[in-house]
Amino acid sequence: MGRFDRVVTSPKPRAVETAQALGFNVDATLPELAEMPDDAGLSDDEFGSHTFADYVRAIDRSEAVSEYARHQAELMRTHLALLADPNGRLLMVSHGGVIELGAAAARPDDARGWGEGLGHLEGVRLYLDRGKWVRAEVLRVSV
Repeated sequence: MGRFDRVVTSPKPRAVETAQALGFNVDATLPELAEMPDDAGLSDDEFGSHTFADYVRAIDRSEAVSEYARHQAELMRTHLALLADPNGRLLMVSHGGVIELGAAAARPDDARGWGEGLGHLEGVRLYLDRGKWVRAEVLRVSV
């Protein structure tokens, strides 16, 4: 995985323990990464195993989901801005749907083609240039 300049996780033990098991010190925990709020308009029944296109559609059809997703993307931007090196790397560890919604809000046109949502230890690498999301890639675990 390489090095990360900042590691931010959900405060839930499994997120913190995942970062630590990967050999990283946790710099901050954010309650916003712990789970989607009840009023985000997403239920476990609706979002269990979804594609990124499903997340983009949810953002498009619900103002509550859109607001939540934009907030997640802004959290990513805020914590990237805290890095001393403009080419620095941030690792955020969260739970099902949270990272997908933030990444989908950051790059919705790209996200439609990313396929299935994230599995365990998978993620999205987002690139920021002068405050704007410029590209992204999904990082999958090979089996």
